[in-house]
Amino acid sequence: MRPVVVILTLLMLLPFGLAGSERLVSWRGERVPGSARLALDSLRVVVLPADAGEKLAAAVEDLRMVFFERVGVELNLAARDQKQAIFLRLKTPADSTGSFSIRRKHSRIVVSANSENGLVNGIYALCGDLLGARWYWAGELGLEYVGTVPDKFPLGGWSERPAFIQRTLYPADGDFGRQNRLVRNFQFNHALAKIFDADLYAAEPEVFSLVQGRKRIPEGHAGLDPQPNFAVARTAEIAAEAALAHFEAQPNSRSFSLSINDNTLFDESPATQRLVEPLRYFRTRPDYTDYVFGFMNTVAEKVFNQAGAWQTEDGEDRYLTALAYYWTEAAPSIQLHPRVMPVLTSDRAQWHDPEYRAEDKALIERWVDSGAERVATWDYYFGSPYPYPRQFNEWIDESIKYLHCQGVDVFFSQLPSAWGMDGGKAWLTAELLWDPHQDAGVLLDEYYTNFFGAAAEPMRRFYESAEVHRNENEGKADWIKFYKDEAGVELFPAPLLREMRTALELAKELVVADARRLARVEVVSEAFAFTEIYAAFHQARVRLVEAAILREDRLATLLSAYERARDRYLAFAQNFTDDPMHSRMKAFTTSVQTDPRGFALAVLAETGAELPEPAMDGLAEWGKEPQRFRSILQNVSLEHAGQQRREFLGPLVPLISGWYLDYRPSEHLQVTGLGDAGGIRVSGADILSFFRDQPVLPERTYLLDATAAWQVSPDNRTQIRLTWTDRDGERLRIDSSFRFPWGTSGGSRRIVIPFESPVNAYNVRIHFVTSRQDGDDFIQLEEVDFGTLQ
Repeated sequence: MRPVVVILTLLMLLPFGLAGSERLVSWRGERVPGSARLALDSLRVVVLPADAGEKLAAAVEDLRMVFFERVGVELNLAARDQKQAIFLRLKTPADSTGSFSIRRKHSRIVVSANSENGLVNGIYALCGDLLGARWYWAGELGLEYVGTVPDKFPLGGWSERPAFIQRTLYPADGDFGRQNRLVRNFQFNHALAKIFDADLYAAEPEVFSLVQGRKRIPEGHAGLDPQPNFAVARTAEIAAEAALAHFEAQPNSRSFSLSINDNTLFDESPATQRLVEPLRYFRTRPDYTDYVFGFMNTVAEKVFNQAGAWQTEDGEDRYLTALAYYWTEAAPSIQLHPRVMPVLTSDRAQWHDPEYRAEDKALIERWVDSGAERVATWDYYFGSPYPYPRQFNEWIDESIKYLHCQGVDVFFSQLPSAWGMDGGKAWLTAELLWDPHQDAGVLLDEYYTNFFGAAAEPMRRFYESAEVHRNENEGKADWIKFYKDEAGVELFPAPLLREMRTALELAKELVVADARRLARVEVVSEAFAFTEIYAAFHQARVRLVEAAILREDRLATLLSAYERARDRYLAFAQNFTDDPMHSRMKAFTTSVQTDPRGFALAVLAETGAELPEPAMDGLAEWGKEPQRFRSILQNVSLEHAGQQRREFLGPLVPLISGWYLDYRPSEHLQVTGLGDAGGIRVSGADILSFFRDQPVLPERTYLLDATAAWQVSPDNRTQIRLTWTDRDGERLRIDSSFRFPWGTSGGSRRIVIPFESPVNAYNVRIHFVTSRQDGDDFIQLEEVDFGTLQ
C-alpha cells in the first residue's frame, strides 16, 4: 500500500465565514492579531504572466467580475509587477499537480504556482475562500455569493495541493469545470483502433485478430474494430513505436493510451487460447486481465527500459495508460511495470449493494498493490441519460475518500449534468476531489442553504427521497444499472413521484419573493416534469403490453390512453432540451423507444374490434380471415440439427437452419434447444442476438408471429427488433415494437406484430435481443413466423 500524501499546508486563516452552515476548510487556523493590513479595496490591477493561456485568461476575467461584485473595485490588467496588485507568478520547474500558494507581500497579493493550472486554482481559491463565490451549477444562474467579505487581506497566506492531480467530470470541461478546478492531465480512452488501422492491416495483417473465423479490415472505430492480436510479439513492437512517436511529437505529454477498444472482440486463435486458459471469470465475464496487461508490460519495457522515455522534457514522469475495463476489470496475477497506469472502471453508484461495495474495495486494493506507480479510476456518475434524479451522494463521498486513502490520485467520471436532475452532484464531487477530508454533510448543508435559501429543506427532501429510495430498491449491482434503459423509470413508483412533486411545490411557495432562487427551483421542477411525463407514458405502455398479452377486454381503452400519454411525452420532449440547463437530456429524448401499438392493434384485429386509425392495410381483414397471412419463412418451429461451438469461450449452441446467433461469452450463458420439436432457450446472457435476414418488398404489410415464454428481471432488456435495409444494404429504419415486460410470462404467449415495410425496402433483419440476464431470467422461443397479409 502506498502512503497517503499530505495535501494541505496550514499557513494562515482568512477571516471569512459562511452564511448558514459553516464550511470546514482544513488550512484555516487562528487569525493572527494585527495581520489584516492590506485593504482589499486598495487593489487596482491583476498582473498576468507573459503569454497567459486561454484558461488562465478566462479565470482572471472571473476574478475581476467577482472582485467588482464583492469589493466594488474594477481591477485592470497589467503585464508587469507593481503595487496594489494581485500578482500571478509562474515559477519553475514545471509541475502539473496544480498546487499553488497565496500570500501578502507589502501591497500585493502574490499567487505563485509551477503551472498555469496551479495559478487557475489559486485564482478560484481567492474567488471562493476570500470572496465567497460558488459556482454550484453551470451558467449564470449557478453562481451564488456566500458569507461576508473581509475589508483587509491577512498577513501571510496559504498553500494547497489537490488530493487528486486529475479531476475530470466529462463533459464538464467548459466554464463550470474551470471554475470548480477540474482538470485533465492524462489520456486513457479507447485507443487501439487509432494505431491498428487499415493501412497497417494492409502491411502487417498478422497482428490483427481472428474473430469468428476471419480477420476484419479495421474501420478506425473503437466500438467496432476487434482488439489487435496480443499473442503476436510484433503487436507490442508496433504499440511501442506509436507511443515513442507520440512522445517525440509532444515532448511534454505525460501519457499515451493503449486502452482496448470498446468491445470484447478478442483474438480466438489457438495462440490466444493457450494464453488465457485455464479460463477464469470475474463478475461473470471472462478474465483477460493478464492477457492484456502482459502486453502492456511488454510495451512499457520497450518504451521506458529500452528507449528511455521515462520523463517529459520538463522532467515529469510518463505513463502508458490502459483501461481495466469489462474483460480486464479483475486485478492481475502478474506484477505490472511501474509506468503502466491501470484505469479502474467501476460504477460506484452501485455501492448501495454491500456485497458489490466490499468486492470493489478489495479490487481497488489489489490493483494498488499490482506494481503500478500510479492508479487511476474511471467512474460512471451519470446523470443524463437517466430520465430521473439519479442521486447517490453517500457513495460519491465514501468512494472518493476510499480511493484517496488507497493512493489513487487520477480521477475521471462521466457526468453529463442535467442540472435539475443532478442537483449538487458535480459541485460536491469537485470539492471532494480537491480535498476528500471535507465533511460531505457540511458541504451539502452549504449547498442547500445557500443555493435554495428559504427552500433549502424541501429541496433537500426532494433529492434525498430519490437517493434513499434508490438505495433501498435498485437491488443487486450491475454494470451501470438501468443505463439507457427505457424501463428503468419503473424504479420510481407513482406515490414517490407525488411526494417529490409536493416537496417542489412547497419549495416554490417558500421562495416566491426570491426571484433568483425561485428560478433555480423552477429548473428542478421543469426537469422533474420530464420525469413525471415520461413515467406516465411508460406506465401506459406497460399496461398496454400486459393487457395485450392477456387479451383483456379493456385493450382498446388502454390503447387510447397509451397514445395520449405518448403524444404528451413527445410534445414535451421536443422543446425540453432547448434550455441549456436541460440540454444533456438529449441523450435520452433522442433514444429509440419501443412502441407496442402494432402489437395491440393485432390483438384487437383478432378479436374483431374496430381498429383506430391509422391501421395498416389488411390488418382488419386478417383478423376476420387469418388465412390471409402468407408465411415466407422456412423452419417456423425452429428445428435444430445438432450443436456447434462458435469458439473456445462459448457454449455449445443448437444449429437452427436460417437463424444465427451472436453473443458475448459469459460465465453462465446457456443456449439450448427445447427438445425434438425445436425451439430455443437462452439464459445467463450478457448480450445475445438471435436473428435472420429475409428479402422483402417495399410498402407492404408484414406480420411477425412468435410464441414465447420469458422471465425478465429489472435491468434485463429483451426485445423484438426489425432492421430494414435497401438494395445497397443501407439502413432505412429500425422498428423496436415489443419489449418483454418485467416479470414472468406465466407460460407460453403468442406475440403478433404487424409492420409496414418502408419505401425502397429490400431486406429485413429480424432480431430477438436479450442483455443483462440475471439469476432465473430466460427467453424461450417456440415458434417464429413472418409473412405478408394478402
